[in-house]
Amino acid sequence: MSSQRFYTGDEQGLIKVITITEPQVVKVKRVKRNQPTPEAPPKPIPTIITWGSPDREKAIQLLCWDHGKKYLAVARKNGLVQLVDPLNNGSSVYEFKLPLEKQDKVDTIFVGLFANTEHIITCTNTGVLTVQSIHNVSQQRTFSIGKDICRMRVHPKEHHVVATAGKEQELTLWDLNELSNDSSENSTPASKEKKTKQINGSSISSGKGSKKDAPSETRYKSKETLANGQLFKAKNVKNDHLDLRVPIWNTDFQFLSPINISRIAVGTRYHQIRVYDTKSGARRPVVDVEIGSMPVVAMANGPNANEIVFSDTEANVYSVNTVNGEILGQFKGFTGVATALATFVPFGGESDVSHLVSVAMDRCLRVHDLSKTRKLLHKVYLKQRMTAVVVGEFTPAEPSEEEEDNYNRSTKKSKDIKGEEGDEDDEDIWESMGKLKEKKTVKKRKNIQ
Repeated sequence: MSSQRFYTGDEQGLIKVITITEPQVVKVKRVKRNQPTPEAPPKPIPTIITWGSPDREKAIQLLCWDHGKKYLAVARKNGLVQLVDPLNNGSSVYEFKLPLEKQDKVDTIFVGLFANTEHIITCTNTGVLTVQSIHNVSQQRTFSIGKDICRMRVHPKEHHVVATAGKEQELTLWDLNELSNDSSENSTPASKEKKTKQINGSSISSGKGSKKDAPSETRYKSKETLANGQLFKAKNVKNDHLDLRVPIWNTDFQFLSPINISRIAVGTRYHQIRVYDTKSGARRPVVDVEIGSMPVVAMANGPNANEIVFSDTEANVYSVNTVNGEILGQFKGFTGVATALATFVPFGGESDVSHLVSVAMDRCLRVHDLSKTRKLLHKVYLKQRMTAVVVGEFTPAEPSEEEEDNYNRSTKKSKDIKGEEGDEDDEDIWESMGKLKEKKTVKKRKNIQ
């Protein structure tokens, strides 16, 4: 029997390990009339293991794997950031605490979490980006990247590239190697230097030219320069049909490719899906569509770079084409808002069949098929309201004795069939040779007579 494992975090501060075991499929023969129908195949068997004790002050806000998928990184409501060992019942192997204080009567929460073998990177909604060393506790760097940040993500391959977006905060790419402690989105233009950044072969200019080359400010608008450490900063879309400025409120985004940084999909509170391409040199989105009428809550990558999955506040989960903005389909079965999404290949290999796992406010974990059917495969009730989910390891099923016997019999039959066919071919050859000899001997006898 094969099994798939998932790890979830909830508002009670608990980590739950859900293992869904797929029973072996038994082939049922056709039944004749007036005979009892065969039993239905057994349903998948979910098992749930809980780590920790309920404590709302330790509510889990974010959960992710480290880069080597050895430890789980956990960010909690009280500012505690941990690395837990899944092989040792979720025991903490490393932790540090950040002060999360209210600002303007607004709670400070984590909006970004990333971990590799050297650092843990966190970000709060107040714009405090922290890079904490794992090997040296005293080594910590803190940056200010603006207020009202809704999401921070680190590129899965280029770990020094960090992206942020939020309320009145356009999508921005930062380079941690060039980001200084005094960097801020509100830095003065005098402190901004002329430089050119390279992202996947595309140059992004970030400074003004000389006074001779620069156009007159009275006739042309001056180009906005990038702050210290910025690689790319998106530009707001054009004014609406009433010539009014379009408000900015980006809620989540995803890098569309784990290899390059050029294409990024963004979801907004105003039910918009936008795709930015930094390689094209354009700062405005290359795709901008409105889907539904509710804010985007969470996003996840699809089976390829041309598909993105997102949820909204009306318990809808859609799959969208990132090339033309077309809706590819909708996932059914949700009775609550999906708070976290993740996609995975169930067999852990290079299979084209992918699945979507989600946790929702109705306290259920669901697994959908990402094919055209988008069928609901599994549903597990988890009692608490889930806030995060990550995909664990997959254990393939071992062949049973009956399957091995059937395989051996089939291989033996194929060998026997090949052997019989070979013998028949040999007999045909000998028979044809015999007939030729008989014809020759008959001709000779006739001539003698």
